[in-house]
Amino acid sequence: MTKQILLIDDDPIVNFIHSRILQDHYPETEVLIFNNGLTGFEYIKQNPNRFYILFLDLNMPIMNGWGFLEAISAETIPLKLQIHILTSSIDPQDRIRAQQNKLVASYLCKPLKGEDLKKL
Repeated sequence: MTKQILLIDDDPIVNFIHSRILQDHYPETEVLIFNNGLTGFEYIKQNPNRFYILFLDLNMPIMNGWGFLEAISAETIPLKLQIHILTSSIDPQDRIRAQQNKLVASYLCKPLKGEDLKKL
Protein backbone atom coordinates (compact mmCIF):
# COMPACT_ATOMS: atom_id res chain seq x y z
CA MET A 1 0.00 0.00 0.00
CA THR A 2 1.32 3.41 -0.97
CA LYS A 3 2.00 5.79 1.91
CA GLN A 4 1.91 9.56 1.47
CA ILE A 5 2.40 12.50 3.80
CA LEU A 6 -0.05 15.34 3.31
CA LEU A 7 0.58 18.87 4.55
CA ILE A 8 -2.71 20.74 4.69
CA ASP A 9 -1.89 24.37 5.46
CA ASP A 10 -2.41 27.71 3.70
CA ASP A 11 1.00 29.22 4.56
CA PRO A 12 3.49 28.64 1.69
CA ILE A 13 6.57 29.41 3.80
CA VAL A 14 5.50 27.03 6.56
CA ASN A 15 4.72 24.37 3.94
CA PHE A 16 8.16 24.77 2.38
CA ILE A 17 9.92 24.41 5.75
CA HIS A 18 7.76 21.52 6.92
CA SER A 19 8.08 19.65 3.62
CA ARG A 20 11.90 19.87 3.85
CA ILE A 21 11.88 18.55 7.43
CA LEU A 22 9.56 15.69 6.45
CA GLN A 23 11.61 14.81 3.36
CA ASP A 24 14.77 14.74 5.48
CA HIS A 25 13.17 12.32 7.96
CA TYR A 26 11.18 10.25 5.44
CA PRO A 27 13.06 10.46 2.12
CA GLU A 28 11.21 7.45 0.69
CA THR A 29 7.74 8.93 1.31
CA GLU A 30 6.09 11.43 -1.02
CA VAL A 31 5.02 14.72 0.60
CA LEU A 32 2.05 16.52 -0.97
CA ILE A 33 0.87 20.01 -0.06
CA PHE A 34 -2.72 21.28 -0.05
CA ASN A 35 -3.63 24.90 0.73
CA ASN A 36 -6.97 24.15 2.38
CA GLY A 37 -8.93 21.29 3.85
CA LEU A 38 -11.25 20.94 0.88
CA THR A 39 -8.53 20.20 -1.68
CA GLY A 40 -6.91 17.74 0.75
CA PHE A 41 -10.24 16.05 1.41
CA GLU A 42 -11.04 15.76 -2.31
CA TYR A 43 -7.60 14.25 -3.01
CA ILE A 44 -8.07 11.61 -0.30
CA LYS A 45 -11.56 10.74 -1.60
CA GLN A 46 -10.17 10.30 -5.12
CA ASN A 47 -7.32 8.10 -3.84
CA PRO A 48 -8.84 5.99 -1.05
CA ASN A 49 -6.44 3.04 -1.34
CA ARG A 50 -3.46 4.77 0.21
CA PHE A 51 -2.25 5.24 3.74
CA TYR A 52 -2.03 8.92 4.69
CA ILE A 53 -0.12 10.69 7.40
CA LEU A 54 -1.65 14.16 7.61
CA PHE A 55 -0.35 17.30 9.22
CA LEU A 56 -3.44 19.48 9.42
CA ASP A 57 -3.61 23.19 10.21
CA LEU A 58 -6.75 24.45 11.94
CA ASN A 59 -7.05 27.98 10.55
CA MET A 60 -7.36 28.03 6.76
CA PRO A 61 -9.70 29.55 4.18
CA ILE A 62 -12.35 27.59 2.25
CA MET A 63 -12.34 24.58 4.63
CA ASN A 64 -10.50 24.82 7.93
CA GLY A 65 -9.10 21.91 9.92
CA TRP A 66 -12.29 21.41 11.90
CA GLY A 67 -14.35 21.29 8.70
CA PHE A 68 -11.90 18.76 7.27
CA LEU A 69 -12.26 16.53 10.35
CA GLU A 70 -16.06 16.71 10.10
CA ALA A 71 -16.00 15.86 6.39
CA ILE A 72 -13.56 12.97 6.78
CA SER A 73 -15.55 11.50 9.71
CA ALA A 74 -18.72 11.55 7.62
CA GLU A 75 -17.01 9.66 4.78
CA THR A 76 -18.46 6.19 4.27
CA ILE A 77 -15.47 4.77 2.37
CA PRO A 78 -13.00 3.23 4.85
CA LEU A 79 -9.86 5.37 4.84
CA LYS A 80 -6.44 4.72 6.32
CA LEU A 81 -5.37 7.95 8.02
CA GLN A 82 -3.14 9.17 10.78
CA ILE A 83 -3.98 12.81 11.49
CA HIS A 84 -1.75 15.19 13.42
CA ILE A 85 -2.98 18.71 14.11
CA LEU A 86 -0.10 21.09 13.33
CA THR A 87 -1.14 24.59 14.27
CA SER A 88 -0.05 27.94 15.61
CA SER A 89 -3.19 28.08 17.79
CA ILE A 90 -2.45 28.37 21.48
CA ASP A 91 -6.14 28.29 22.41
CA PRO A 92 -6.55 25.56 25.06
CA GLN A 93 -10.05 24.84 23.70
CA ASP A 94 -8.52 23.82 20.35
CA ARG A 95 -6.24 21.34 22.11
CA ILE A 96 -9.15 19.90 24.12
CA ARG A 97 -11.36 19.66 21.04
CA ALA A 98 -8.57 17.89 19.12
CA GLN A 99 -7.96 15.42 21.95
CA GLN A 100 -11.66 14.56 21.98
CA ASN A 101 -11.65 13.76 18.25
CA LYS A 102 -10.97 10.05 17.71
CA LEU A 103 -9.31 10.73 14.34
CA VAL A 104 -6.61 13.00 15.80
CA ALA A 105 -3.41 11.19 16.80
CA SER A 106 -1.58 14.23 18.19
CA TYR A 107 -1.65 18.00 18.59
CA LEU A 108 1.57 19.76 17.61
CA CYS A 109 2.47 23.43 17.65
CA LYS A 110 4.21 25.04 14.68
CA PRO A 111 6.89 24.87 13.60
CA LEU A 112 7.30 21.13 13.13
CA LYS A 113 10.56 19.87 14.59
CA GLY A 114 12.56 16.70 14.10
CA GLU A 115 11.97 15.84 17.79
CA ASP A 116 8.21 15.92 17.12
CA LEU A 117 8.62 13.35 14.37
CA LYS A 118 10.70 11.07 16.59
CA LYS A 119 7.88 11.05 19.16
CA LEU A 120 5.33 10.05 16.53
